[in-house]
Amino acid sequence: MTQGARTHWVLGGALVLLGTVVLVLLVRGSDKIGGKGAGQGRLWPQPSSFTISGDATEPIVPGSSVAIDLAFTNRRPLPLAVSSVEVRVLEVRAPNADVERPCAVSDYTVEQVPQATKITIPARGTRSLSGLGLSRQNWPRVGLVDRAVNQDGCMGATVELAYGASGSIGW
Repeated sequence: MTQGARTHWVLGGALVLLGTVVLVLLVRGSDKIGGKGAGQGRLWPQPSSFTISGDATEPIVPGSSVAIDLAFTNRRPLPLAVSSVEVRVLEVRAPNADVERPCAVSDYTVEQVPQATKITIPARGTRSLSGLGLSRQNWPRVGLVDRAVNQDGCMGATVELAYGASGSIGW
């Protein structure tokens, strides 16, 4: 895709809004937590121990990816040590897509948080990755694959992300 076409994407409203998706995560045992979930009313039956939300930090254009500044809210009275985070594209709503200009979940990629990344959320606190001082290299990223076909179907699309995490509570 040419530089002019990429500029057209940005100027033409190619901003893909990443709605805040708050996930309900599960309690597994007395000192272990984890789980996955998705927004829009699909809740797990167990009570929530922490939630995750986040948005892209800039517009998404074909051939690039943007960081997602996740925020973790710990409702427990002890600190939370997050040992793994997973982000996935759950759904794409693309009002400009049609048979000739499709836009689907498979058009998007996700780069995960590196496994060795240490994330600690204080008791009854909320912290974003930026607020924790984590380098953007350790943030998850979402991107739009640059295909050799017309991708105008993804222009103005809304991407719903699902977040999941596991870890342990206490010191």
